[in-house]
Amino acid sequence: MSIWGIRQSQGIKDPYFELMSNLLLHICCAGCLCAPLEELRSEGLKVHGYFYNPNIHPLLEFRKRLKALRIFQESDPIEVDYCEEYGLREYLSKVNYEGDNRCEDCYRLRLRTTAHHAKVKGFDSFCSTLLFSKQQDHEKIREMGEQIAEQVGIPFEYRDYRHLCECSQRIAKKKRLYRQSYCGCIFSEFERYENTTRNLYEGWKLKENLASGNTKKEEKLNCP
Repeated sequence: MSIWGIRQSQGIKDPYFELMSNLLLHICCAGCLCAPLEELRSEGLKVHGYFYNPNIHPLLEFRKRLKALRIFQESDPIEVDYCEEYGLREYLSKVNYEGDNRCEDCYRLRLRTTAHHAKVKGFDSFCSTLLFSKQQDHEKIREMGEQIAEQVGIPFEYRDYRHLCECSQRIAKKKRLYRQSYCGCIFSEFERYENTTRNLYEGWKLKENLASGNTKKEEKLNCP
């Protein structure tokens, strides 16, 4: 339980906490939202979602993740502001994808846009489900969030809920939500699948064996 949850369970009110009740939560995907949303709500925070992810490519993948969040809303209602425009061109224009800081540029783009949206819409603070993933650079996200908070003039609600990562994925699986196999951008997709060529060749080899009748009984298609 978080420090805020402990204080609430003991009936202790904190004026600062009371003022920080309306949170805009940037949502990278439905899978990373499941468990953290419950935890944030248990702290008494009023969570409002924000789906802004120009880093998700290609278009069909973007639509799958957007749809997964809408499906999540059906079983666990949460208000969400959606940026439904496919952001490939925006991403390529604002992220130095040929340099060594591609991910940092991507974090900055999404966190800064979230902070500005929170400021314009009158929220008390902002946060991101990126903090809840074990696959991201946690400390860099925290550092950027705090820097952007100071620049934009709205508090960044830092949380370390990485211990909820597996729990969140279990909930997503139970809800039968779409669960992606790579971070989002076309470059992370390439990095995820670049070493899978061997499997493609093995597939052709199996096809040839089937045609020639040389397959062994123990050979099976590697299907889920």
